[in-house]
Parts: sequence; structure tokens; C-alpha cells
Amino acid sequence: MFNYVLRARSPLVYPTAMVYIYGKSAGDGFFSKFPPERNQIIRILAPMMWLYGRHAVKSALLNEKRKVLRFVLLESCRDFLDGGWKPPMKPEFTDKNFFSSAFGKDAIHQGCAVLVKKLEAPRLEELLEDESDQRPFMFLDRVTDPQNVGGILRAAAVFGARAVVTPDRHSPELTPVVAKAASGAAEVVPLIRVVNLVQSINDLRRRNFWCVGLDERADKTIQEISLKGKFIFIIGGEGRGMRRLSRESCDFLARLPSFGNFSTLNAAQAATVTLYEFLRQNPRDG
Repeated sequence: MFNYVLRARSPLVYPTAMVYIYGKSAGDGFFSKFPPERNQIIRILAPMMWLYGRHAVKSALLNEKRKVLRFVLLESCRDFLDGGWKPPMKPEFTDKNFFSSAFGKDAIHQGCAVLVKKLEAPRLEELLEDESDQRPFMFLDRVTDPQNVGGILRAAAVFGARAVVTPDRHSPELTPVVAKAASGAAEVVPLIRVVNLVQSINDLRRRNFWCVGLDERADKTIQEISLKGKFIFIIGGEGRGMRRLSRESCDFLARLPSFGNFSTLNAAQAATVTLYEFLRQNPRDG
């Protein structure tokens, strides 16, 4: 087994194997496709992942909490190193064949990638220890599109949400696709997975959080609700919206203001407008 691990350090085989692992669902069904000796290797490598895209890569390289194992750059993308910043390690320069082999021809990698150790997400309870922190939480119910989750992380970083919370099942993990869509926000805002979303919502409500669910059929707009205090926002999946129990856990239902009869936004856009409105009602310095 360890001989295989050593051989896998080749510039192509090692990253290709890693991307393949994280490009699939790494459940027991996935691991069962491999011989037993390779199962052990894959599980050893599992805490690592690739990130690609300029914003995601630069943010990871500048994050002191990140352990960066490799930094790969296209020869034609040396300008990535311009701008007065200094990465913590020298890049390995390579060609397009490496990126196509590692990430697939359709990946928008922008000529750079890093192999990193996964950040350990905090528990929801740990983020509640600071009673003075008034930033909201963004809960996602039935949001399954990785691009949407990444976009919501990005909005959360811009407008100051404390964390994005998703159910442990049927929701995207922090993958290279999510991190790319988040444009570096995955280094700033934790993506927390919980076993029971409704239970977590009600736990926060018992801690004096108000819960607002976004629903395009609601009577009030988000602007008509006073957002002073501690808040949870729930964004439902496109088409299906929130589940019934999530909806029943809300103190308020709100829709987003719209012009005319066209009111359809995707989950990331809805989260952006909602968090902007919270920040507008609760302006902060810095």
C-alpha cells in the first residue's frame, strides 16, 4: 500500500486520483468499487482536496489556517503572481494537459490549482459562544446545486453572515466546484452540515434568534420586516421551496420585492438580496 502511495506522487497520477475521488460521491458505495488495498489508500487521502480558480486558489494560499500541499500553475498564467502578494510556496509550472487530465476539459480552472487539506468546519454550537455576535445565519433547505451553494457562501462573506448551514444529506459538500463558485469565500465563511436542519433551527430560536423563511407567496416583503436582533434566514430550493417542517419553524415568511409579475430568482440571488437587506437595516463599520 505504501509503495503505491509513494508512486502516486507523480505530477499526473496523484492529482488525477485526488480529483477523481472528490469529483464523485465518496460514500460506501463509491469505495466498494475499488479493491480493498486501494480503499485504504483512498481513505488516507480523503482529508485532502483540490481547489482551482484564481480567487479560490489565492484565498487558500493566503489563509494561514490552510495547509497547502501543492501549488500548480500554467506556464502561460505567470501573471497570477503579480499584484504585490507572495504565495507561501513556489508554484509547479505545468501545461494544459495536466489540468485537463486532473479536472476534466470543462473545468474553469483559470490555469491554477492547489492541493490542500480540508478545513475542519466548526460545530454550530461553537459559533454561538460569542453572545455579542449579531451576524445572521443562512440555512439552506433543499438547495442542491453546487453553484448556488458557492454563490451563497460568496454573498455571506460580502454581507457578513456568520455561517451557511445545510442538512447533512442531499446537499453539496465543500467541493472544488462549490469553492470555485464561492470565489474565495469558502476560506472566510464556514459551511456547516447538521444532521437535523429543523432541530438546529429550533435550537437557535430557543437562543432568541428570529427565523425568517423566504417564500415568494408571503404577504410581506423582506423590507417590511424589522431585522433588528439575531436572525436565521432560510432559503428553499428552486421550485420546491422549503419543506413543511422548516416552514412551520419560521417566525416570519417574507418575499423579495419585485417589479411586475416576474419574481423568480435562484437561491444564491435570493440569499444575496436578503443578506443585503439585513446589512442595510444593521449597518456596521469595516
